[in-house]
Amino acid sequence: MFCIFIILISSLFLKIQKKVPTVCLCAVGRQENRYAKEFVEHYKNLGYNHVFIYDNNNLDEEKFSDVLQEEINEGYVTIIDFRGKRDNRSQSDAYSDCYQKNKYKYNWLSFFDFDEFLELHEKNTTIQDYLSKDIFKKCQNIKINWIIYVSEKELLYYENKPLKIRFTKPIYNDYYFNIHTKSTVIGGQRRNYWSRLDNPHCSLHTFRACSASGRKVSYKNPCIDPPDYRYADLRHYHFKSFEEYCLKLKRGFPDATSSLPRIQNLIKQNSGNKEKIKILEKVFNISITPA
Repeated sequence: MFCIFIILISSLFLKIQKKVPTVCLCAVGRQENRYAKEFVEHYKNLGYNHVFIYDNNNLDEEKFSDVLQEEINEGYVTIIDFRGKRDNRSQSDAYSDCYQKNKYKYNWLSFFDFDEFLELHEKNTTIQDYLSKDIFKKCQNIKINWIIYVSEKELLYYENKPLKIRFTKPIYNDYYFNIHTKSTVIGGQRRNYWSRLDNPHCSLHTFRACSASGRKVSYKNPCIDPPDYRYADLRHYHFKSFEEYCLKLKRGFPDATSSLPRIQNLIKQNSGNKEKIKILEKVFNISITPA
């Protein structure tokens, strides 16, 4: 009986002594104030220890401090001035900067956008629980696949409601988007870097990369095909409403110098829809002749 008692005490002691990993999130954002609080709250609820936001707004645009001052004051959010940077390297440069400055402060660093919400599939699981799984013991870069989420019925305009309520329909068969991944990278490495071209999806360091279920995958491929959703996925609210998608194209993407081809294609595809023409004309300040 005494031996059993000793074994139980020893097991409990080992669990207490087991180190709980610290995890931070690095994000680059422009014109994201509508979604910033929901985004930060989501990752706080998952157990992330800190959120670093690289403010990539133009100098005369909104500031994240306008909506996140409470989170900044409590020390949970740090805003890094990245305002006015406009080239196809800005997102990758921000990710590299965040890693270099915080790689010894945190055991893991995630690199997600404001329209990417990590979902852990096991009930009541924190990010620390997930990253502490034995399947990740040999992993240094965990790559999570997207799942595109849309509304049950197409929405034309922005509504002041949480994204999770507005967009509830997963599109599992969207091959182009869903094979893409975003990374959570182990800290403490001498260096880490992303492509200085147009691919912020995965680190180009020769880390041992794993899928969401711990399966070894290519470190330099931004995609996992077929997607691995066994333990986690990234809900990707890429399109939102038609109006919001137009505004997204207007502002441009942090990893691309121009959205003009996408804008031209969107106008061409929707030139026969009167309501959408009104939105296109308002957002892009143009006049469209109906098809």
